[in-house]
Parts: sequence; C-alpha cells; structure tokens
Amino acid sequence: MKFNYSPAPNYRSTNSTKRIMFELLLGLIVIYLYSLFYYATNYGSEYVVQAVLIMAASLGGCMLTEIVWALVIKKDVVSYLKGSFPWITGVILALMVSVNTHWYAVAVAAVLCTIFGKLAFGGFGQNIFNPAAVGRAIILTAFSSMVAADITTGATPTTLMANTYSWCVTDAGMVNELLNSVGGLGGLLFGSHPGALGETCGILIIVVGIILAVRKVIDWRVPVVYIGSVFVMTAVMALFKGMGMWYPVYHVLSRGLLFGAFFMATDPVTNPTSASGRVIFALGCAILTVLIRVKANLPEGVLYSILIMNACTPMIERVCDCEQIKGLRNAVITFVCLAVVGLGCGVLAIHAVEPAAAQTPVEEENNSSSGGSETGMDFNTEITNTTENSDGSVTYTVSVDGYAVYNHADGKPNVIEVTVLDGTVQNVVVVEANDTQHVGDQIANEDFTSQFAGMTLDTLEVEPLSGATISSTSVQKAVQAALEAAQEPAGEENGNSTGGMDFNTEITSTTENSDGSVTYTVSVDGYAVYNHADGKPNVIEVTVLDGTVQNVVVVEANDTQHVGDQIANEDFTSQFAGMTLDTLEVEPLSGATISSNSAYHAVLAALEQ
Repeated sequence: MKFNYSPAPNYRSTNSTKRIMFELLLGLIVIYLYSLFYYATNYGSEYVVQAVLIMAASLGGCMLTEIVWALVIKKDVVSYLKGSFPWITGVILALMVSVNTHWYAVAVAAVLCTIFGKLAFGGFGQNIFNPAAVGRAIILTAFSSMVAADITTGATPTTLMANTYSWCVTDAGMVNELLNSVGGLGGLLFGSHPGALGETCGILIIVVGIILAVRKVIDWRVPVVYIGSVFVMTAVMALFKGMGMWYPVYHVLSRGLLFGAFFMATDPVTNPTSASGRVIFALGCAILTVLIRVKANLPEGVLYSILIMNACTPMIERVCDCEQIKGLRNAVITFVCLAVVGLGCGVLAIHAVEPAAAQTPVEEENNSSSGGSETGMDFNTEITNTTENSDGSVTYTVSVDGYAVYNHADGKPNVIEVTVLDGTVQNVVVVEANDTQHVGDQIANEDFTSQFAGMTLDTLEVEPLSGATISSTSVQKAVQAALEAAQEPAGEENGNSTGGMDFNTEITSTTENSDGSVTYTVSVDGYAVYNHADGKPNVIEVTVLDGTVQNVVVVEANDTQHVGDQIANEDFTSQFAGMTLDTLEVEPLSGATISSNSAYHAVLAALEQ
C-alpha cells in the first residue's frame, strides 16, 4: 500500500471539493428524510414540525453567521459561501441532536460552533475541531434542560444501557430484558428508535456510508477501523466479564457510533491527511468511545472521543509525516502500542464496573397464593375514583406503586382502571404507565391486560412480562384492590362499620398485668372469613388500662397477603393507643377496609369488657 504524506490541512481541487460536499449533503439529506418519515408515522405531525424547526435553526444559524463574517471581511457573500460549505455543518449538527431539543438551543449552538469551531481558526480547511461536534457539545453542556414543549422521546439504546444497566450486564434475565426493550439485535440494526435525528435507522446509515465510501467521498479506513476496533475491544471485555457476544454487537449497533464513524470521524479537515494517520485516529476514537461509555457519566462517548482525537491530529501528523518507509514503521508501532494500551484500559475499566444484576432488586418467582411476586415491596394502592356503569358493573380507578416509585425518589405510581361485575373482572385499562420506558410501560399493552378478564379474587394471578415483574405485579395489586372493594359492603365514612357485615368477636384469653392493665386476646372475623369458607379469623391482643387502649398487637393476620395482613404493621396498630369507647375510630388501610375494621371491632370488644 502506498502512503502519501503532506502537511495538514489537506486541500483538494475546487471541483473535487464541491463534488464531495454535494454528495455528502445528498447522503445526509436521505438520512434526514427518513427520520421525518419515522417520526411522522410513529409519533405524529408535531414531531415532524419539531424536526423541521431544528434543521431550519441549525442551517440558519450556520449560514447567517458566515454571511455576516463574509461581510465583515469584505468578501463576496455568494463566492465565500460556495467555498465554506456552512450547510454541511448545519445539516450534521441538526442530525446530531435529539428531536426534543428546543430549536432556540440549536440556533445558538449553530452560531457559536461556527464562530469558535470554524471561523476562529481561519474558516473552512483551517479548523482543528469538527464544528458540528463543537455545536453538539455546546448543547449538551449549556442547553441540556431545554426541551421543546409537548415533545418527548423514549430512552435511546445507549442511554438505556448507560443509565439502567451501567454498560455491564451478566445476568441472563437482564440481558433478555435489555434486548427485548430495544427489539433485539435485529431491532437495533433494522428497527427505529427515537433520539438524535441522524441515528434513527442503523441499516440506512450503513448503506449510505458504504455508498459514500465507494464514491470516495469518505475514507473507508476510518469507519472500518473505528467500528472494528470498538467491536474487538468490547468483545474482549465481554469475554473477560462473561457477557457473551451480544455485548460488542450492541456497542456497534448503538447508532451514535455508526453516525459518528461514517459522518464525523471522516471529516478530511480535522483528521490526519495520511492513510496511516487516519487509521491511528480511528483507533484512538474507538478506544476513547468505549472508555467514556463504560466509565464516564456519559451514555454516548462518540462525540467527545472525536473532539479529543481532533486535538491529537497534529501529533499524529508528526509521527507519520516523514520518509515513507520510516513513516509506515512509526505508524505501525504507534498503532500496536495504542491498541495494547487501549485494550488493557478497557479490561481494567470493565473489571471495575459492578454488573447491573447486582444493583437490581432480586425478585422471587410468582409463587404466592394470590398470584403475586414476592419482591419485598409494598405495592401501596389507593382507589381514587369509582364509577357505576349502566350494565351494573363498577369501574375503579386505582393508583398503585410500581417500579418507578420503588426505584426513584420522584417516581410516579401507575394509574389503572379496573371494571368489575359480580366479583369478576370485566376489563383492565392502564391509564398511566409510569415505569421504565419500553420495559415496565409495556403493562399498558392489551396483550398483557387482557389476561385479567374473567378472573376473581380466588383465581387472580398474573403472567408477568419478561424483565418487568414489579410493573406486572403492580397491575395485579390494582386488580386485587378493585375486586376487594367490589366485595366490601358500603360502610360509614370513618370505616367504623361495613354496613351489615358481622364481625364476630370472641375473647379467648384475659391476662392481668402488673401495672393494672388487662390484655384481651380477641378472635375476630376478617376478610378471610368473609370471603372464604375455610378462612381463619384474625387474632388480636388489646391491652386496656382504665378504659383506655394502651397497646394493640396483631398475633395472627390471616387476611390477604400484602394487603389485609398489613394490619399487623405497627404503623397501623399504633393509631389505637389512647382511644376510649367514645373516641374509638379507625383509619383504614387502602384496599383493606374489611381487615382494618376487623381490628377496630377487636379493640371495641376489649373496651366493652
């Protein structure tokens, strides 16, 4: 292979440069048009409008800045723009930002990146850093909170992997959960995911990139070495950590890497002019990308890796800019040393990362009598609305804690509507699914909710979604709360009676204590007796002194697990302390009014002695 060496920057002939930029622009437009199609068909017209605003703001900011600059330096505006190609920077910047980015932030970034990333160095051909990458870095650091109103997107494959799985997943179940959430490896390659406009379709990026490489618009060595090095490096990390070969494929198909490898790292101005230098440049980008992903608090390392390697371009040029044979030897030595050091750093980095499986709550199999998963989590339920329908059924709106509440301080509960007729579930609709996007929020799918139709309290069980057991169980708990509410007779406002149900009580033991108080052991019917032929009563000890409750202890709570049996919690029983016959009342547990009232009647029986 023959290498040609010349000092940077590398100027091509005017005609060649114009042709290259024109064909590059066509390739970028194809990717942009597909993103418009994707958002139009999957999210609606408001997303298309937002994508158009982003492109207009980016192009307008870049071109307006260069027009003003041409006027300042007294150049013919049209001739200057033809040789500066501001539209290339504008289009690439627009394709690098997420569709939910406010157009104003894009416009400001376009102006600043043109000034400080391009014009400050002397204009096109003189800039050290990729201007579009500079603009994207400005948005990330200065405008990260500026999101367009009413425009939201789900987690991208890279943000999902970084924020939820810490770029290290060894548990087979969690691997399935991760891959299912992105549609599998095939979904990464052929599917579409919201995020940056230029990263919408992986296979399209690859096809356009190959065409541009064949047309010699971009140097094929850069994307091949960049992507290949990422694959090899992450494959070694996967083998070291026992993650399997899906791991390097996931890294490669996370489309920020594909877009960066084909359209940013190939910039002929900011990367080395020699073929061997570009190979070293691409290897450095690959190593930094992997290290930033795994160890830095950034989901996507492509942007910063390219900017860092842009700064290293002069140093790479000095290594390769000499007599051809000596330059080749220097390049080979540099490449090998960099590869060994990078691989070692990658192994050390992944070794220091705790697998996501060790950071995720362990959930037991679905083995409870009520069909729920024993996660050790309190699925707090609250019936916020009750609607009587014309067919005699009742629709209960239930707010229930899910994974979002369990895992985040500001997490919101799921909101579920359950329609019940004669103690049987007719329909379940998830009104708000606030758990993890593309994982827990799949409880809203009819394929999942339809399984509850026809169930009763005795037959209630759930077939949990893969990787979303907590979210699945939250729906089960909501349905259970609705079924229990449907079977509870209408009671008084304070819950002190249940409108006709007999809470049979029996004092089975009386113990006089040394302080003069008396402890009564009371057997009282609860939900288990009311709903099951062989149900056992609750057993409650009530200590009374001078007609005042001193203490209440639930010895046996035989009502529904994780709902009615919560009457044994001290937070509930402590409310009775200090009450007398005149002040006795109960604050019932959400979804467990009958069980709460059984405790009330046990205390009542003790006070009446």
